[in-house]
Amino acid sequence: MLPRRIIHKKRLKLEMEPMSFADFFDFLQRTETIEDEYDVEWWGPYFIPRSGSWLPTHFMLYGGTLYGSMEIGWSRSSAAWNIKTGEVSFDRTSSLLSPMAEGRELWERAIPQLARKLEIAIKNPEAYNRRILRLLPPEAKTGRVLRRLSWPRGGRAPLSPALARRLETACSSGVSARPWGKMSVNDYLKTAALAYDAGFKELHHLSPRAKYERKADSRHGGLLDLSPRDSKAFHDWYSSRAWSGSHPWEIVFGHPHGILFSPLPDAEGRWRFHLSVDAPGWYLTAARMAIALGEAGIPLEFYRRDEVVAALRGRDFVPIGPYYGQLSLAELQTIRPEAPAHICWDPIPELRPITEEQRRRLHYVLLNGSPTGWK
Repeated sequence: MLPRRIIHKKRLKLEMEPMSFADFFDFLQRTETIEDEYDVEWWGPYFIPRSGSWLPTHFMLYGGTLYGSMEIGWSRSSAAWNIKTGEVSFDRTSSLLSPMAEGRELWERAIPQLARKLEIAIKNPEAYNRRILRLLPPEAKTGRVLRRLSWPRGGRAPLSPALARRLETACSSGVSARPWGKMSVNDYLKTAALAYDAGFKELHHLSPRAKYERKADSRHGGLLDLSPRDSKAFHDWYSSRAWSGSHPWEIVFGHPHGILFSPLPDAEGRWRFHLSVDAPGWYLTAARMAIALGEAGIPLEFYRRDEVVAALRGRDFVPIGPYYGQLSLAELQTIRPEAPAHICWDPIPELRPITEEQRRRLHYVLLNGSPTGWK
């Protein structure tokens, strides 16, 4: 008797056959690839599991495997079809926001529908693309809108003009400040304490180390184990990269990162500081920290300062759409009813017959596994 694991694999392979990836790929090869991409990639048709729900698909050919992905709200489902063996693997990605993302079941429903749409698009691409443009629900589109138009009417920018001017002056002072000849744990923590005091009034009464322990990522990589005043020990530890993989410089924890404040030695071993912020929710705090550090004469560079200021002043753009990291159209309409009229919508990918040049490139990748060596 076959082991249960082998029986399961055989049953799974039989269950996957109705997905007709081979038929789908026959049609996909006849459509144009995405321009300017290194690998052979396609925007596939939208999968419509139910009325009003349009899920975009994307495919990439590499190493004899066709990789497919489907965006489903704030989650993504993926599948991979081995062209030679016909075996299909898929993820089991699911989300509370997107209960449909169940891997195999989703792709079993999607592939036949996607294949039929490709067949229709190849026969009459102009009619197909016009139909998609006409029927695609606004909620399924992506675009961008000026950030200040995503704020409630009458709301003030988090960064006032006066504070923006102070930030510019402080950053200029930080850039021109002389670098330090040495660095110890105490030097770093005392400097970080200036930043903490600017961002968190509740930390003022704590020691520099206690402030760090309260707010920083706990993975300090050995920083707090060093002799506090030993600059050589700090230099040796820093240079050894023993802290790689840890987050000693993430002085404010966030996702994926909060506020980072790292010492950086130059070619002559002199030290400067580098301040950066990833999470938009910490932008204003980081700006206040940069002001305090610059005004204190700390040698400092505030990474992506212009982008942070633009966001805090509402001058940059907010992505609009149903996917992760985007503001939904429905939420924008609730916050600022007149804002949707000002959205700059992204072009909708069109399906068209493949050009002769891309056909030859596709054939090359099918033979060699990748575009490496293609003229």
